[in-house]
Amino acid sequence: MRVDAIVSSKGQVTLPAAMRAKLGIQPGSRIGFEVRGNELVIKPELPMSAYYGMLKDYDLGDTEPPKEADRRFE
Repeated sequence: MRVDAIVSSKGQVTLPAAMRAKLGIQPGSRIGFEVRGNELVIKPELPMSAYYGMLKDYDLGDTEPPKEADRRFE
């Protein structure tokens, strides 16, 4: 999908509604900008809630480090 837009005097551009809908961008959404060579890449940033439960079926193994033996202090 390609759409052309005009940059306002304030440096603003309106994202087309179809693109916002496809990417789930709503009022208040955060987006990131990245320059790659001569291209500007705009990507929506996912809220932390989007990551909830993504590791629930992943075996994390023993995530606790081994405990050190107690030391005597004199």
